[in-house]
Amino acid sequence: MRDRTDGKPKVNAKNYLAMPAGEYPCGDNLYLIVAPSGGRRWLFKYQRKGVKESMGFGSAKEVTWGDAKKRARDARRILGNGGNPKEERDEARRAEGCPLFLPYATAWRETYEISLKHQASRAKLKNIVENHAKPLHRLRIDEITTEQIIQLVLKPIYRQVETARDTRQRLKLIFDAAIADGWRKDNPADYATKLRPKLGKAPKRGRARGHHQAMSYAELPAFMQKLAAIPDLSARALEVTALTAARTAEIMHMQWPHLDLDHGLWDLSAISGQDTEGGEGTKNSYDKKTPLPRQVVAILRELYDSRVSNYVFPGRDLNGPMSNMTMLKKLKEVSADPTLTVHGFRGTFRTWAQDETDFEEEIIEHCMHHITGDNAEKAYKHGHAVKKRRLVLQAWADFATSPAAEGAPMGRVA
Repeated sequence: MRDRTDGKPKVNAKNYLAMPAGEYPCGDNLYLIVAPSGGRRWLFKYQRKGVKESMGFGSAKEVTWGDAKKRARDARRILGNGGNPKEERDEARRAEGCPLFLPYATAWRETYEISLKHQASRAKLKNIVENHAKPLHRLRIDEITTEQIIQLVLKPIYRQVETARDTRQRLKLIFDAAIADGWRKDNPADYATKLRPKLGKAPKRGRARGHHQAMSYAELPAFMQKLAAIPDLSARALEVTALTAARTAEIMHMQWPHLDLDHGLWDLSAISGQDTEGGEGTKNSYDKKTPLPRQVVAILRELYDSRVSNYVFPGRDLNGPMSNMTMLKKLKEVSADPTLTVHGFRGTFRTWAQDETDFEEEIIEHCMHHITGDNAEKAYKHGHAVKKRRLVLQAWADFATSPAAEGAPMGRVA
């Protein structure tokens, strides 16, 4: 039967599989597209907000005439209600194959943690996914709402400021990945647009982030004198920490292969055959070479004679490093000040250098392994300024180990 002026036959349930190559309107915005090769498919064409769009209904050899017409009528109904049939179809497809939070977040974590340098950071990430986000585990990644994140995850830990902050930041990264993978269109954990309008400003810690309670440098000689009289290994670890201005983790992971006691040098890139990425425990990606003051070399030589592990300051099992809590406990015990932190020795050194010396600012920062300058400047800083830093750290060690009576602020050093 031909009822079209262009001579094309009318498509129906009986002949749609026999139509020759061409494009045939089938009513309800449905078209049968037949390729010269004989392949045929259903196409729904529509216009929404002035924009022409289309969506496929599959192969005509697999989707029957009746099914295609029904899909076309359903799509027109969605259009009539102001929706977009293509978007609704895609949402339905995502829902059918969308993963649950736990397997998706676990797969993301296993990939993301490769970029994390420290085991502590990897452990923290795992704890967030497996424990803090546990209420989300059995929910589909596309159905999790901001309200669920607030009520089930963040509210219980809201006053644990750092934990809550780290958790919401990691959740945001997980949902960013879900958006990139096509499972979501929005991020329910976005702080600026979703969480903060409902949660309000996060509570502050007692101090600004990054501050570590430090001992006054005027009090340091007396403290070091007390420390020297204690035979514990933890006391030696504190001495070396204070005299090198090193980070706690760096001291914990110090190993004998790192040390050249004859030349008074601590080289965190000296582990043969391993890429240390700045050394175990360091905070940036620059290999660190630290000149050792004479006092530190003397302490280490004494420890070397009685070494029982590859670690200079081993833990109880001897196969791992001493705990940072062991050092902190000893610090509080000797100082009788429960507010002090081991990391605070770096602040003590920095304040002394600023107040009492005329050493170059850049060299002082380098002693703390703070590489100054923008990325371009850093790219050209290949040296370690060992000689200059040795002068600074030796002056610092001489001050720190001076008799307590002379521990008052001293004249300027240069």
